[in-house]
Amino acid sequence: RDRSKWYQRRVRGVLTLQHYYILNLIEFRTMTKQLTTALSDFILSSTCLVVCYDLFVVKENVFLIYGFILVGMASFVGTVRFMGFDYVKDVHKALSVHAGSAGIPWTLLLFASIQLNQGAKLSLVSPGWDIFVILGMHVCTVQYENTQKMLVPATLLGVAYSAIINSNQFYLLGCLLLVVSGLVGATGKIGPIYCVDIFHIAIAGAVYAFRSGILSII
Repeated sequence: RDRSKWYQRRVRGVLTLQHYYILNLIEFRTMTKQLTTALSDFILSSTCLVVCYDLFVVKENVFLIYGFILVGMASFVGTVRFMGFDYVKDVHKALSVHAGSAGIPWTLLLFASIQLNQGAKLSLVSPGWDIFVILGMHVCTVQYENTQKMLVPATLLGVAYSAIINSNQFYLLGCLLLVVSGLVGATGKIGPIYCVDIFHIAIAGAVYAFRSGILSII
């Protein structure tokens, strides 16, 4: 009987130790993902900052950089979140949704228009009407969940068309990187690499490619 009790205590001790190691392993993996995601978010936000500076210095046009500002804000808050400040989680999610559903489509739409008119006009319609277009995109983002699924592919096709007929290789590279980011997604892993990190780096590359493409026109 004493031997049976000793054996039970021994088994419970082994199970407790295994449970402890499993919890530590899960915590380590979570911490690793958060650190790499914070780094990739930081790379994206830094790229957006550089691109916004470059474009604003050349033309001082807020509409040119509006989409990049949204993406940069979302990725900056993402950096803060994944550095361990989880209380900004809701802000990060909201900014990410609006950056994807309004910021990126607006940039693609405007850049396609500028390419098609060969830089003669740096607005979609006029500054006043452009504000209404942007506000409309944000309203649709709030009201309709599928806004991003509709606007991004449609505007991506538009900018790809403008790039093809005008042989803008930077635009085409940006389109390709956006497609890669969409195919990879932000969940799961590819080998040892988290998909969300590939997603962030691909978007950072696309942002810089579109920056180079628009500067070659204006």
